[in-house]
Amino acid sequence: MSTGSRTIPQLKSAPEPDQLADRLDGGDWQGIEIALMPKDVADDAALARAAEATRKAAAGLVVTAEAPVAWPSGAFVRVDRLDEEARAGIERSAEFAARVGSPVLTIHLFIPLSPDEFRASGAVDADAVEKFLGFYADACVQRGVDPLIENVPPVLRMRTGGVYLSPIGGHWRDLLDWRERVPELGFTIDTSHAALFRSFATIYPGLFAHPWDEELELGRYVEELGPHAQVAHVSDAHGLLGEGLPYGGGELELDPVVRRLGELVRFIVAEINEPDPARSVEMKRAYRAIERALALPPAEPQPARRRVPADSFDWQQVLERRDPVPSVLELQERFGGRRILLTGGGGSIGRALATFLGGFRPERITVVDGHESSLIADRRARDPQTLGLFNHVLCDIREPGRLERELAAAKPEIVFHLAAYKHVDWAEIFPEEFVDTNLHGSWNVLRAAEGAGVETVVVASTDKAALAQSFYGRTKRFMEQLTAFAARRAGAQRTAVRLVNVLGSAGAASEIFLSQARAGVPLTVTDTGMVRYWITMPHAACLVAQAALLAGDGVPLCSPHDPVMLTVGELAERIWRLAGPRGETEIELLGIRRGETLSEVLIGPGEALGEERHQGICAIEGEIPTAGAAWVIERLPARGSREEARAIWLEAMQRPGLLAPGRAESRTD
Repeated sequence: MSTGSRTIPQLKSAPEPDQLADRLDGGDWQGIEIALMPKDVADDAALARAAEATRKAAAGLVVTAEAPVAWPSGAFVRVDRLDEEARAGIERSAEFAARVGSPVLTIHLFIPLSPDEFRASGAVDADAVEKFLGFYADACVQRGVDPLIENVPPVLRMRTGGVYLSPIGGHWRDLLDWRERVPELGFTIDTSHAALFRSFATIYPGLFAHPWDEELELGRYVEELGPHAQVAHVSDAHGLLGEGLPYGGGELELDPVVRRLGELVRFIVAEINEPDPARSVEMKRAYRAIERALALPPAEPQPARRRVPADSFDWQQVLERRDPVPSVLELQERFGGRRILLTGGGGSIGRALATFLGGFRPERITVVDGHESSLIADRRARDPQTLGLFNHVLCDIREPGRLERELAAAKPEIVFHLAAYKHVDWAEIFPEEFVDTNLHGSWNVLRAAEGAGVETVVVASTDKAALAQSFYGRTKRFMEQLTAFAARRAGAQRTAVRLVNVLGSAGAASEIFLSQARAGVPLTVTDTGMVRYWITMPHAACLVAQAALLAGDGVPLCSPHDPVMLTVGELAERIWRLAGPRGETEIELLGIRRGETLSEVLIGPGEALGEERHQGICAIEGEIPTAGAAWVIERLPARGSREEARAIWLEAMQRPGLLAPGRAESRTD
């Protein structure tokens, strides 16, 4: 669709005389977009001052207008809240657009919520949103101004430095849906916001109910919204939080996007977040880049590489709870530009964690796994846009020399150790293999990390370690003690995080139930009364990543905060209801397997759950004994065989008192 006239590049400014003077200095600029501030719509006199300043400074230029993101009281604009202040703010914003000759007014399609509000929120009040947008559209149309709504990023900074999220407005479908209900609405396309929303959907699927990211390519936003768009805000983007970056300063190839936008919209705004809002150096460079891109010859859009879709089943529906909101600012500070290594990175949790960490754009993520097929599958499934972040390494953690060489080559600052054998019944049958991997392999990782000077190590444990009633649970309990021992020995940040049952993980009962329900065959349940704790895969990835934050605070052991408790029977029934055929849940009982217990707990004797430190995670308080770890480390030969090491670990597992949970032993023999 052609705009029917030449596309006009624009700078951007608040209606402040000094800022306007800076923006319009030193060039033959064609237009400017004016972003109203809360104070500009405080009363009629403030509105008149803003309009007069704009008319005076921008005489002869094409002017467009944007509504504030907050009202004069400080309350954020929310499209589900049409109170008296919102009515006045909308009417004054539309009046400002009319007075300065703007053909359009843009408002963000958002409902800013704090992370706690967002997680606790229910369905959006569609009637309230329609009422707000209808009032907004009427106020504009009455003044000869076209009302536009703009797509928003996943994390809203709102010019305050805080973190907010909106349940609507990120996906291009949201804008189309609201135009169907309020046909007067048009669109403003923001390139940076679209790219950031896709990045979030990639690393943390489901939080915005959009588990598949492929339809969120920037080109798709342009094509879907372009026919009804009049304005585009153009800037670059990086990761999850790099919003409004200089043209060419991020991850987007903007020239072809701008060239295509030139065929669809009337105005393209160089919307750059300047380090100093009083100056517009990068904004003016972006303006010139937009001019050059608009002059390029038309080009056929290049189709994005298509990938096998991710499974769209939403495990949050099973838990009837929204996933935690990650502490994105702290995580960005922790992982951005850092070197990270994961063991067990080809497993289901490892893959989810690597993807999650990739959103914070570390320098490099080294994915280590001893299973060739898992590594290859992970590499092939990676998004081409971020594949360069990852280095896949085939390596068995039971080979200490090889592991040390890989850590020396990768030079990680942070290590996540997820490699483990995990099936409870197999631990009873093959205890030698479990001590080789879960104990000696873990000690190899901790020792190699110490030798390489790794700052932080996070080790994945399990709630089965709390009481250590199975052989598998005892290996993990011992591993927690090894981690605490390594922290004291190296004086470094080391923590263990107790995972619970992760829905959809490879080989888990939940994955089997889902496949069976979809096939309409009976669900094979061990015992319907078994009580377990459950979290989703995204929660697990967020939990392990945020454990690194707690490690920095000196926390040696942590756990999910308030995971959902369900019997296996309840889990089976919920999965059948959501994915199976209609009718009563069909169950085939198998009986409890070796090593399993009827119930599990998060903490053992002498331990207590602390307060929630970040959403979805808390510390486990209590003394962690390390005498068992010291006993083994004293006896392990420096370069002994695997058989020699195995014998020592097995002996330690059998010695009374060395694994006693919750008590600090003083003896080492």
